[in-house]
Amino acid sequence: MRIAAYCRVSTDKEAQLESLENQKLFFTEFAVKYNHELTKIYADEGISGKQMKNRTEFKRMLSDAKLNMFDMVVVKDISRFARNTVDFLNSVRELKSENIEVQFLATNQTILGNSEFILTIFSALAQEESANLSKRVKFGLGVSAKKGKVPTIIYGYDIINAQTLKINETESKVVKDIFDMYVNQGFGTRKIGFMLDNKGITTKKGAKWIPCTLRRMIINPIYAGILINHKYETTDFLTGKKIKRPHEDNILHERPEYQIISKELFDKAQIIMKQRQTIYKNESNNTSDTLKGHYSNKHLFSTILKCEHCGYSFCRKSFLTKKNGKTYYWRCSGNNNRTSSFCPNNINILEEDLKIQLRNHLFDLVQNREEFEKKGTIEYEKRLRINNSKFDIESAIKQLNKLNSLEDKYKTMFTNDIITIDELKSNINKFDLQKTDLEREIENQERFAENLKNKSSILSNGFNDLQTFLSLKDEDWTNSDLRNVISSITVNKDDIITFHLKIFEDLK
Repeated sequence: MRIAAYCRVSTDKEAQLESLENQKLFFTEFAVKYNHELTKIYADEGISGKQMKNRTEFKRMLSDAKLNMFDMVVVKDISRFARNTVDFLNSVRELKSENIEVQFLATNQTILGNSEFILTIFSALAQEESANLSKRVKFGLGVSAKKGKVPTIIYGYDIINAQTLKINETESKVVKDIFDMYVNQGFGTRKIGFMLDNKGITTKKGAKWIPCTLRRMIINPIYAGILINHKYETTDFLTGKKIKRPHEDNILHERPEYQIISKELFDKAQIIMKQRQTIYKNESNNTSDTLKGHYSNKHLFSTILKCEHCGYSFCRKSFLTKKNGKTYYWRCSGNNNRTSSFCPNNINILEEDLKIQLRNHLFDLVQNREEFEKKGTIEYEKRLRINNSKFDIESAIKQLNKLNSLEDKYKTMFTNDIITIDELKSNINKFDLQKTDLEREIENQERFAENLKNKSSILSNGFNDLQTFLSLKDEDWTNSDLRNVISSITVNKDDIITFHLKIFEDLK
């Protein structure tokens, strides 16, 4: 007979991949022994058998069955085929509809026609084995939590074993500095990150400091000598769904030997964190702008004025003179916070001068409506050529689907306790960054195609918006008004200012 073999291992670690090679050898020897023609071996690597959606080779096997590429499927044992009884029966019935036998070699069971009864029992046993494994893992995690399981990687400490940390003297000094800067000096997490980077201090993994990393440190009570376990629970072993446990269900361990800062300082940090989160939330709720966030619309040019070199926003500063009183100017926050070694742009722009340049630039644009729309059409055609040459939306969608599959795979591996939560987070963060870029590009392409149909209307509305903006007095301009006509303003180290009109950016 023409046979196809299916094999699966639940992780791509070396030992399991060796198991996969052994399974392939097993099927090859089986085909030779019984004089079958082995047409293909379908193998899923690093995939759990509890869910069907991520098993690409398994689904390919089902598709090939409809093309009459083989007469029988052989599998070493039922647990390799599926650990979910529903998926098992659906797949078997799909193969049966194509008159294809399924043989499980370990139990010498063959399914064709109506002989499902025994195999259903075996499949249910395989699912129950998976459920029991999940329970054992959960029990083991519970025991570890009660014993005081420590994180696999945490700044300020060295890992001795699963239940023991040792304070890292060098890193602990940085932890103290972080809490001091946050509580006593009033710095925010972004500013603290800049300062640490400037000193050449990196995270545990050798990366630069970002706000979310510092926020996680500041809210972690381990630095005050309190270890918290049992924070999450898997509610469905088949889907791997996790929920956050109520605080009262957490297991707290007093570990004075882990204390780096005082509990008083830690408590003050939590109060400040909550206060700043409240301010951030209020700022977000009060702005009508689509780019919401803390102080994103506080000043006219906030988050609109950008550095051409490092991409950071310009920050607003002031100085006093006897003649004019307080005078405001803008400079690159990358250069200001991280010094010239990070960004060479040390240009200072007076706010009033920038307003004058902005008005003059926009005034020139609205002098001739026909010329404006002609320029818009040229800009659109240029962007059309660029977009068509640099981006393949079909490939992007395929890549996005691949990343989603990989993400599900790592979640499955974590559910099976094959990888740690830190390994999971590290990979998920990496995938999320790639997915965000792809999703943004796909969205831009779809919006660009839609704008193609409405080009004339978009240009006409944009022209009217410019006229409306110019009808306002300079002192009445708001950040929201400016965003309605300008997407960004870039400045380079040679003091060249470029205004990027929203109307042309909408044609991307």
